[in-house]
Amino acid sequence: MSGTVAVGDRLEAGSGTWTSGAALTYTYQWYRCDAAGARCASVHGATKAGYVLSKRDADKTIGLTVTATDRGGSTAAYASLVGPIAHAKPLLVSTAQPQITGLPIQGKPLQVTSGAWSPAPSSVTYAWQRCNPNGRLCTAISGATAAAYTVASADVGHAIVALVQASFGTTKQGALSAATVAAIGSDVSGPVHTAVPVVTGNAAEPEQLTGSTGVWTGVGTIGYAHQWYRCNAEGAHCSSIHGATKTTYRLVAKDAGETIGFTVRATDSTGTSSAYASLVGPIAAAGSALETSAQPSLSGSAAPGSTLTVSNGTWLPTTLTYTYTYAWRRCNANGRVCTPIAGATSASFAVTAADSGHALAALVTATAGSTSQPALSIATHVA
Repeated sequence: MSGTVAVGDRLEAGSGTWTSGAALTYTYQWYRCDAAGARCASVHGATKAGYVLSKRDADKTIGLTVTATDRGGSTAAYASLVGPIAHAKPLLVSTAQPQITGLPIQGKPLQVTSGAWSPAPSSVTYAWQRCNPNGRLCTAISGATAAAYTVASADVGHAIVALVQASFGTTKQGALSAATVAAIGSDVSGPVHTAVPVVTGNAAEPEQLTGSTGVWTGVGTIGYAHQWYRCNAEGAHCSSIHGATKTTYRLVAKDAGETIGFTVRATDSTGTSSAYASLVGPIAAAGSALETSAQPSLSGSAAPGSTLTVSNGTWLPTTLTYTYTYAWRRCNANGRVCTPIAGATSASFAVTAADSGHALAALVTATAGSTSQPALSIATHVA
């Protein structure tokens, strides 16, 4: 949000930055909260990107929720509180919200700016507050009254804000800073993936495979590095492919009969984490009569006592009539180094306690006439 924080002035809000594979629409709702960001009530009819502050907003804080909707559903995000709101035609008013610099990590320092004021204040004081993860329901942090604050263990899981109190003569006015994201513990190292990378493309030389980055959450800017690997048919003895560090990889003759792995390393201000796409392959040699254009997929739960079922995938050429056989694999947690599971040769597999701690995959072999070609399914997460 931006704007002068006084009755009669107008606040403006952006929609924020969102990621989706489809078109997005946005809806807005403004809220009136008490000075601590509690007891929030929606402001009737305040559903546009702009909001004119009224007399009822004086001495309150104002919140905003933006809801983004695509064809998959809706997700809400929360702007930092603005306020407390000054009365109409104030002698001292906040014209730009104070900002916090630094990373909200336990043991790390934060620094708050004084914001912008009209007129320039003669002095400012600070009071840091601990809020819920949405930057609401804030309480004062005892003794935290300097422009800098070191994140404590009690702050983990909470957003942090600073109340900047400005003075001009005998007039005083407060302004809440923009909130941090929820603070994290000092033991966190690297971003966390919420969706693993996925590889697409025909599993045949000389076709091109494409890997996605996956979806990650982290602290600050996240950078990504990519590496393709050549493994044997069981996903073992993997070696990095020299120079294959982009999101695409063109299959070569050396890949025939092998499986291909793809790893994404994500780095933020706390460290580096890795995520692994499911193995693709075994790769069909150039000129092979059969090849997969989409890996077999799994449905069902990988929890012990549940059942997984594998699809047949998509095979080329589509004009042939195929029969299929199945052989289930138990792999390490990254979906590599797979070993056959004795007797597991149907399209469905009953997960057992022995599978706990392992990823599971199925090898589907398609046969048309006298020609056969195997393909590993997408692997499960660790059971």
